[in-house]
Amino acid sequence: MSKDDIKEHQLYISSTYLITKLLFQNRISKNKRKKVIYIALFSIASLPFRWIQNIYLLPKKLFKREISKDPIFIIGHWRSGTTHLHYLMYKDEKFITLEAFQAFFYRIAFISKGFIRPLLDRLMPLKRPQDNVEINAYAPTEEEHPLTNITEKSGMQSFFFPKNWSYFNRYNLFENISQKKIDSWLNTYNKMLLQIEWFNKKNKQLLLKNPHNTARISELIKKYPSAKFIYIHRNPYDVYQSMMHLYNKTIKSQFLQEVSDEEIKSKIIECYKKTLKYYIERREQIPKDQLIELSYDSLSNEPLEAIKKIYKKLSIKGIEKLEPKIIDYLNSLGNYKRNKFNNLSTEELQKINEKWDFSFKEWKYEKIEN
Repeated sequence: MSKDDIKEHQLYISSTYLITKLLFQNRISKNKRKKVIYIALFSIASLPFRWIQNIYLLPKKLFKREISKDPIFIIGHWRSGTTHLHYLMYKDEKFITLEAFQAFFYRIAFISKGFIRPLLDRLMPLKRPQDNVEINAYAPTEEEHPLTNITEKSGMQSFFFPKNWSYFNRYNLFENISQKKIDSWLNTYNKMLLQIEWFNKKNKQLLLKNPHNTARISELIKKYPSAKFIYIHRNPYDVYQSMMHLYNKTIKSQFLQEVSDEEIKSKIIECYKKTLKYYIERREQIPKDQLIELSYDSLSNEPLEAIKKIYKKLSIKGIEKLEPKIIDYLNSLGNYKRNKFNNLSTEELQKINEKWDFSFKEWKYEKIEN
């Protein structure tokens, strides 16, 4: 699949106000202007549906209440196994999560779920293009996707506008912004979680998977003091190669600015470095019995044992009921094959070894010396 095979854009269901704001903040590359026109047209076309949902389908008191229970957050750098862990734990019926349909049609999800959701379920590809993971309209999805349709205050906006990494620095890392703006972000995020809860119509605990939250943990634990965090890490070389694959398969299709492959490589290096360094610095703010770290290899090689360790460390009940469901799910994966990548160049090895040295030391991964 080439970057042009994915025609839809994450910003299609955004408000015209948000689209205008983003366009004002960023210069669009000439070869991306047609895509922006489509985004604007979809935004205008969805306007009546967004109004109806906001006025008639969302209770006026919805955003004045608190979420039912503080969430469980699955965090870790992109391509570290967060999705696999999310799928496994969501087999536990005590949890609710954001489903793919609501994630990508968030602004009109309540008004359109009767007809768009089943249609989306038929039209969606059977597997994600970046890693062959099976998907459908009901699949667990990360909540950063709808956040991009609500506000410019999302690190994912830097995936759409790759020349502008202020979104990532401000709203993933909370660098150089006031506490007032952080509180505003938390308020927006909390309202989104309330809407996810309401969509599920169940008084259950939210199970959230979002790599963008990895460096936000100090603010999230203040907002949700009983929340639990599961951090997953992976061999840095595999993360780097998988991130390049992710860009080529999906993220490039969302670009509204043209950048070179060398710029992408630099951003991957810096994004990883900053995200994980901030995580390491801030994780001490989470009570020890509310955080567990595990490796991608342990989850991949012994998934059931990894889940048992998580449930034991975080005092989550119900592993006995979950165990047969996990076994059935793992058996259903059949001959799932991981992506295979080419060898890294000497220059790439040098940069990874130098810039990500702290990660090799922290989680005891062996370096490849060139």
